[in-house]
Amino acid sequence: MSFKLDDVQETDRGLLAPCGILCLGCDSYIGEGLDAAEELKKIWEGSNIIDVGPMLGLNAKGITETFKSLNAFIKAGKKQGKCPGCYVGGGPSKICGIANCVKSKGYWTCAECGDYDPDSEKPCPLEKEVPMPLGNPSQMMKMICTRYSKDTNNNLKKCREIGYAAFIKEAKKKVAKGWRTWQVISDEMVFTNSMKK
Repeated sequence: MSFKLDDVQETDRGLLAPCGILCLGCDSYIGEGLDAAEELKKIWEGSNIIDVGPMLGLNAKGITETFKSLNAFIKAGKKQGKCPGCYVGGGPSKICGIANCVKSKGYWTCAECGDYDPDSEKPCPLEKEVPMPLGNPSQMMKMICTRYSKDTNNNLKKCREIGYAAFIKEAKKKVAKGWRTWQVISDEMVFTNSMKK
């Protein structure tokens, strides 16, 4: 299957990250989490949950702390805005070793790279000496594969099998039916742990 960046419409380039994350189903791209946080805050404030919470077995101090977290999440989300997708400059793409490598080769994703092996324990062999694990393509790919339960590899394999246009069409249907990236994210503290090293 021959496929390349030119096969992807400009308007669709934010739908799939270079590493295979389906941005189209990502909460940072869609903004459902921010909408839900704002709605929950409105409902809780409207019902004066601080007053009735203790009758429900909730701790008033815990409710206050939850409101602080909701407010911080809402403020950060509004400041940042919706992510346009990693390929077009969203997310951590400025420091991501994968995004930088893919773009330097004129690709849309790792699926186009002959060195990328989605069936390997180490799908990307490119090692770079950089101060942060995010900047090393091989390490970043390993973290992404772990965080997204290898769904990213499956996306890139599918791109190789059917081409970008068909993949995009399938992905749009999948997301329209309710699929989201949070459904495949592992509970491992992948990025938190990488920063401790």
